[in-house]
Parts: sequence; C-alpha cells; structure tokens
Amino acid sequence: MPIGIIPSRKMKGKLPEKNGYIIVSNHTSQLDIVVPYTLLGEHFSFLAKKELKKVPLFRTNFRGMNVTVDRKSLVSGMDSLTECSEKIGQGINMLIFPEGTRSKKAPEMQRFKGGAFKLAISEKIPIVPVVFLDNYKRLEGGKGLFKSLGTPGFSRMVILDPIETKGLTQKDAESLMEKVHEAISNELKLNLASPQPSPKERE
Repeated sequence: MPIGIIPSRKMKGKLPEKNGYIIVSNHTSQLDIVVPYTLLGEHFSFLAKKELKKVPLFRTNFRGMNVTVDRKSLVSGMDSLTECSEKIGQGINMLIFPEGTRSKKAPEMQRFKGGAFKLAISEKIPIVPVVFLDNYKRLEGGKGLFKSLGTPGFSRMVILDPIETKGLTQKDAESLMEKVHEAISNELKLNLASPQPSPKERE
C-alpha cells in the first residue's frame, strides 16, 4: 500500500457463505487493484487488462492466479470469460471491473459492459457490488502506479448486499447490469459527501 494511504472497509452487506461468486466495482484508480487484497478478506482472482502483466508490482500474480484479457480482441474476451467460469467452478471468487477501464470522469461511472452479468447468470451465482469512494483522489492519472498523482488519506471500500441471479435468464442480463450500476452509483452519491472515518473505524 502506498505511503500515506489508509484503507478502510464498511460492510453494508454480508458476503455469500459459499465461495464462487462475482465481485463487481467501479474503477477509478490502480489502487482498485491494491486495496481489495488488503481489505476483502476472501480469496479472489481478478479479470483485468493484459497490460498488467508488464507492471512489476502485479506481473507475477497476473501470470498465475489472475485472468487477463486483451480488450481489443473479441476472442480474448470470450476466452477470458471461459477461464473465469473455470475458476468459479473451482470455488474461486472473481473480481471484475465492468466498466472495462478506469473512468476519466470519476467519481462518475462509465456504462457497464455485459460480460460479468452474463457470466453470473450462466453460473447461477450472486454478484457482490463493491464501491471505491476515494481511490481516484488518492492515486489518479498517470501511466503507472508510481507515476500517478494523488494525495494521502483514506481509501474507503464499501461492500453492498449480494444480488442473486437464480431464476434469471440471459434476457435479464441488461436489467441485472443496470441494477448493479444503480446500486454502486447510489452508494457513491450517498457517501462522497460524508465525513471520512477515523482510524478506529477500520475493520
């Protein structure tokens, strides 16, 4: 964790008792990759862009336990979802950024892509929305983790109630995607103006 950044977690929902679910979150900073390792408390793998294989801090993990995708290749996208499905079948949770790339208008989110939601419906597993409230302020811009501009302070992560997919079909993927987008967006609006927690509130 970069010096001066204090991770803080708030549980607004309970994580599913059974592993093999999909975590989705807004994406505003490379800290979104670092903070979950510190705070999530559950084993998971990322679905992330293939360029992370070249970043010294991440390349070992992204060659092994995580899944990478070439965002310019439809075939790569399909293959990566197949690999995610295999990991879910092994009881591994997946963390996916459905925006596909970091929002340049943070905290405003971009439109979500449908892959994570189609996968959740196909696997009949819940989606856990996670919200990063401050990461775009802590570490923003730049072309690399240590070339970015930012400020010290809290990095708040909020875990929301799981959203079930049982009984849904692929025809419901769009409405599921919109429901999750709305849940994360509402949490951003609710919390961005609230006071940051004291160190004693860290979990």
